[in-house]
Amino acid sequence: MGIVHEGELDLCEDCGSPLEDGICRSCGTGFSDGASPVGAAPLGRGELSRVLGRQVGARAHGSYALSMQQEEGMAPLRRHIERLVEQFNTSPQVKATVKRNAERQAAKIIREIGPTKAAIASVAQEFLRRGRNLAEVSAVIGNLHPKIDRLKDLVLEVYPSAENKIHVLVEGRDRPSVCYANGLYRKLRIPLFVSDSGALVELRNAVLTRNGYDSKRVRPLAPSEFELRASERSFELFKLLGEAKLSGGLVTGAQDPVALARKYSISKLPLTEELLRGANLLPAVSAEYLTRLTEKLKDGRGRSPKKLAEEALLEACSDVVPDLVSREVAERYHLKPTRVRWLVVLPELGRWQG
Repeated sequence: MGIVHEGELDLCEDCGSPLEDGICRSCGTGFSDGASPVGAAPLGRGELSRVLGRQVGARAHGSYALSMQQEEGMAPLRRHIERLVEQFNTSPQVKATVKRNAERQAAKIIREIGPTKAAIASVAQEFLRRGRNLAEVSAVIGNLHPKIDRLKDLVLEVYPSAENKIHVLVEGRDRPSVCYANGLYRKLRIPLFVSDSGALVELRNAVLTRNGYDSKRVRPLAPSEFELRASERSFELFKLLGEAKLSGGLVTGAQDPVALARKYSISKLPLTEELLRGANLLPAVSAEYLTRLTEKLKDGRGRSPKKLAEEALLEACSDVVPDLVSREVAERYHLKPTRVRWLVVLPELGRWQG
């Protein structure tokens, strides 16, 4: 159980850094019970059967693997997962379920991507499966891991007002930046995050030049002050989930299509439902909607459940509702063609709540 395979790096169980002679230079800790941050990896079902000399069922192997995960080496990973889950606003029951499932998922991918990424990916995947969108999950996790919230750096052209070093304050706090010469002026590169949207930035020992900034991201308030406009999306979490999925351990199984169709049901679109019922097409559209949603859930490609439901409903109506019927209904009820598509009322669809 204590064998370290040749060529593999020993990793610190707390921070994931490579160990040197069993010691982590970053935090001073280490592990010695195997070539994994959580100790020795559990045997596979076939290996365990050979060791015991008898056939091992799936339930027995699952209990064995779970008991291996409960060793002391799992404690740092478990604490990290708990901190991430507590950032989300949800019921204690949901939090308990997410923690339990995330621990099992993280234990499968920790050797490939490290403890920090394993905790983030497993917690994010659990909340995505429960209907949270990628932007929301990314923003919440960014409270503990700002890198997940990271956007493209903000580059400014500034004029130094003194020989002293230029400082950047975001909401009164120092923000590390890089400054380099650019002719008569200086270029200032500032790390930017989604959570910075609307933040007040103050420059010390420098002023903005007239056109030396991106007006889409900067709203000047004074020569040395401006408001940030971070309207872009961060794709760091999306890339991390892709990395975890490629490791082979992250289960990205789809939700139950029946449960999701019940959550995003046509009945929650009252006007759309009435138009479909009036055209005697509601049963056919409902059946096609479930079929389309089931197919989309097999590979959501990172899209939120709501987005998948919207696409499935529009495609179902496009396939079932004849164009002639759609035009006649729109004319009968004096509906604008731009607001109705195949009897789906678009403004109502945009406010669709699960």
